[in-house]
Amino acid sequence: MGTAADLQSEWARLVVHSFVRAGVRDAVISPGSRSTPFTVAALEQEGLRCVSALDERSAAHYALGQARATGRPSLLLCTSGSAPANYFPAVIEANEAGVPLVVLSADRPPELLRCGANQTTDQVGLYGRHVRFFAQLGEPRADELSLRAAKRLATRAVFEASGARPGPVHLNAQARKPLEPTAVRGDEMQVHARVEAIIEEPMAAVAAFGGIDESVLTRVVGALDAAARPLVLCGPAALQQAALLPELRGFAERAKLVIASEASGQARFGDGADVVVGAFDTIWRTNRGSSELVPDFVLQLGANPTSKGWEDICTAHRVRRVVVHPWDWVDPASSAELIVHAPIGDFIRALARESFNTAARDAEFASSLQRAEKLAWDAAAEVLDEAGDQLTEAGVARAVHEAAPEHSALVLGNSLPIRNFDTWVPPTRSPVRIFSQRGVSGIDGIVSGAAGVSSCVSEATAVLVGDVSFLHDINGLQLASQVSGPLVVVVVNNGGGRIFEQLPIARQGREEWLPYFTTPHEASVAGAASIYGCAFRTVSAVSDLRTALEAAYGQDGCTVIEAVVPPHGSAEQNEALRSRVEQALQREGL
Repeated sequence: MGTAADLQSEWARLVVHSFVRAGVRDAVISPGSRSTPFTVAALEQEGLRCVSALDERSAAHYALGQARATGRPSLLLCTSGSAPANYFPAVIEANEAGVPLVVLSADRPPELLRCGANQTTDQVGLYGRHVRFFAQLGEPRADELSLRAAKRLATRAVFEASGARPGPVHLNAQARKPLEPTAVRGDEMQVHARVEAIIEEPMAAVAAFGGIDESVLTRVVGALDAAARPLVLCGPAALQQAALLPELRGFAERAKLVIASEASGQARFGDGADVVVGAFDTIWRTNRGSSELVPDFVLQLGANPTSKGWEDICTAHRVRRVVVHPWDWVDPASSAELIVHAPIGDFIRALARESFNTAARDAEFASSLQRAEKLAWDAAAEVLDEAGDQLTEAGVARAVHEAAPEHSALVLGNSLPIRNFDTWVPPTRSPVRIFSQRGVSGIDGIVSGAAGVSSCVSEATAVLVGDVSFLHDINGLQLASQVSGPLVVVVVNNGGGRIFEQLPIARQGREEWLPYFTTPHEASVAGAASIYGCAFRTVSAVSDLRTALEAAYGQDGCTVIEAVVPPHGSAEQNEALRSRVEQALQREGL
């Protein structure tokens, strides 16, 4: 039946081929010996694009970036021991954010388990309940039933990762030395021929049925008809939801609803975004806005918004709320009256076909909110103008957006970058594709994820990231340095994690505690960029940042731009903005 090495190579070829046939197109491979059969199979597999990543943490976030850009799972391949454990943060993010991902971890054979063998640990069920599906592939066997089972498990893994509730899956495969491929000769042809025959067999068909329950539509329409001040609120969502904006606008016009969207909500930029309210967080964080401009019904689309203002509204008011999400139960306030599990596009299209009675609408609400929106962005412009050419975090966010070419990808890092972007960048008709990592909102893997996005889009990519997050993912530059098109990494260097200065610990805690939260540093961003040969610029003026961005977008490869800003500027500017908006709302009687 052939040698063990031959069987192992053919078995790995069958598994990898099954991944590709089921829809996988990208593989992110970390170095290791035990995974040799699968690495070789991946490199030899037609239709599979492979990239090498030296750090499994970066590899996993890179794969997440690819999946966010393409909507299909990438394959993560690593050796045994602690290697798959380094995927864990990204697996958790994929689980919570609903991002498809296939993890294939190589493992030691049974005789080396629980006996002190090197680089060996229990990898079965490693990710616990954080994966949609787990299977132990076991050892390769040459009988047809076992080979077909390997094909079935690989195919099912891709299906489970890409299903109605997309997310990570994990297959664990045991491999015994010798691990290297052998030439196919003599009786080894029997295994090769058997695998070829199974590869040629049709894939199992999987049918999915979905629909919108008429009783659900009736209930939502009834809630809308009864509402005086209804609002659609778009929280963090997959890129694909951006295509829904024209239909969402049409539905909102018919039903006389206000649309509000965060940048990550995919309704902030593009055709139709000129009527979208983007400053709702600023408005609702003022006394006037949080008391006078409150909706009485909210149709919430996607994940829970980042907005602190929305959190405050949910706490202070009993707002009727229906949440639509493809699979998750999104209700941290525990106040939603209905959770609808449905594809958001399908639900909006079904809802738009209904008839609405808008007699109960308060016409002043929509106009007042739009006036407040204009006042907020006017106030933002004033604050930015007063800063002049001095670079601030608000100025960085605005400059990064304005420099982004149409249809380019823009990745927003967590902590302050995504919040500052929401606060200082108004909705525009100019289409920019927004990517975010809001599953568990970690600061880890942002650069790696942006590199993954860049590898799967034809347009330029930029990432807005804080200095601590950047330093956490320096090895992401190894992958970023391999991209072909422009990849612009804008590092906002404020000397630490300054978001903590805006949290209660800064006001209520001891002064000597704060450094343990803000983690000030004197790390060299230039030195980090040089490790992997990335182009580098440092700027501290708005004009210099604009020049640096223009140059970076005009050249291929990765450019790191260090934007040096005052340590406490974000807190000061945000407070100044809210104060001005409060005064403007009072002055205008809103």
